[in-house]
Amino acid sequence: MERSEKKLAELGRVLNNGKHHEIDEKVRLMRAEKPFDGALRMLALFYDKSDDESIKLTISGFFNDMKDRAGRAEVIESLAAVSKQDSIAMLASSCWQSGLDYSGHAIALADAFMAGDYMTSLECFTVIESCSTLISDGDRIAIIFKLENKIKAYDAPKQRLAGELITLLKE
Repeated sequence: MERSEKKLAELGRVLNNGKHHEIDEKVRLMRAEKPFDGALRMLALFYDKSDDESIKLTISGFFNDMKDRAGRAEVIESLAAVSKQDSIAMLASSCWQSGLDYSGHAIALADAFMAGDYMTSLECFTVIESCSTLISDGDRIAIIFKLENKIKAYDAPKQRLAGELITLLKE
């Protein structure tokens, strides 16, 4: 991804000071541009603190439609940067909806699975499932080990989901 302090500063200005329509328009215009360093994280953090469902829908759509492979690492970094479960679930869902290969980030997705509520875990499960055949053996073993050590702490629905993930990764 390109580095552009000017574009990042402009995005920050619009997100922090802009009116609803300005924010919506800026996010829509970004769809036509190549993503730049920091933009995805900034959008994710804005989503995390926003109560404006319309803007959140626009941002979610932006992430879902992102096809730039270079943005995958920043999406995963954003998973750890946001604090609300619906924000984490949105980012995990966007990984699957984008159609990009996130197998290289399977451990981070598994960590989000383990730390998340059921809906977040389900979104992470879907991403891991979609790229499961491409996950390295070392990552598979590490994820299975972590899940087997934490599974008893989950409620019954999440235990079943974790069990399914373990089975999937053992195949």
